[in-house]
Amino acid sequence: MKNGDKMTCEIRSLNQGQLTIKQDYASSTVVLDWEQVDHIQTNQPFVIVSTKGNASSGVLSESHDDRIVRVSGDETNSIAHNDVVSIEQTGETFIRRLKGSIDLGTSFAKSNSQKNLTLQSDLTYQATTRFFSLSSSTQFTSQQKTNNTSETTIKTEYFRQLRESHWYAGGIANFLSSSEQQIDLRTTLGAALAVRPIYTNKTNLSFIGALAYTVEKDASNTTSTTNANSIDSAVAVQYSTFRFDSTSFETNLWIYPSLTSPGRVRVTLNQDIYFKFYKDFYFRASFYNNYDNRPVIGAPSNNLGASSTVGWSFR
Repeated sequence: MKNGDKMTCEIRSLNQGQLTIKQDYASSTVVLDWEQVDHIQTNQPFVIVSTKGNASSGVLSESHDDRIVRVSGDETNSIAHNDVVSIEQTGETFIRRLKGSIDLGTSFAKSNSQKNLTLQSDLTYQATTRFFSLSSSTQFTSQQKTNNTSETTIKTEYFRQLRESHWYAGGIANFLSSSEQQIDLRTTLGAALAVRPIYTNKTNLSFIGALAYTVEKDASNTTSTTNANSIDSAVAVQYSTFRFDSTSFETNLWIYPSLTSPGRVRVTLNQDIYFKFYKDFYFRASFYNNYDNRPVIGAPSNNLGASSTVGWSFR
């Protein structure tokens, strides 16, 4: 550490500027501020990612004199200490490379017997040249004398880096089910390009562009104003910023201008704020809005909501 302390431990990971370690004599993991770490030395194999988006795999070594992390594997690479974005154990299996979170929230009002349930989860996988992410959110509400409502969103991405650059190629698969907007299932599949102009262990900014095929199945006894099958363009902005061991902000905005139904535009917005209160446990405040300027006849153009949940993250 910069203050002269030395720690012998197992290095678990580096994410969001937080180095997670496990000491033999401790019953739980410890999180350190990467900015306060002077240098590391380990015989464990890792996947390490730099601010340029380049990933290397191998054993890590670093000296106090130059603060350059050297990665010794099939090839030897060097990354400046302050340019390290993430460190992950390579693991022997796919499962060990996964990290994610799950959170749950519920409420009840006796006056009208209203019950609300929110379940959200995130899952990511990072390899040397590719990454995968999956996020899901389900909102369910029941109340006396009214119909139950539900809202489920699932978004997945798979990308592979293009020649050690900020550019990635891959695909997207997004799904939406909304009783409020009378959508049984909307499926969007597409090929995509992504770029990360800002990628640090504090702030990430990504842009995605895609050509997608959308299939919509509306609720029974409804009338749609558009074709059930369409070809859409898709543009996304994904932004996240972190503060050490406390608060994280994430924004995801997707815009789908239709190519086969000119003038139709769909938008999904998700805003999440995380506050870690104890080890890997956190509070999460979420806001979402699903917009369609040509919804099913009788359904609202906007469907928005907010929730607060308690969750647990794993890596």
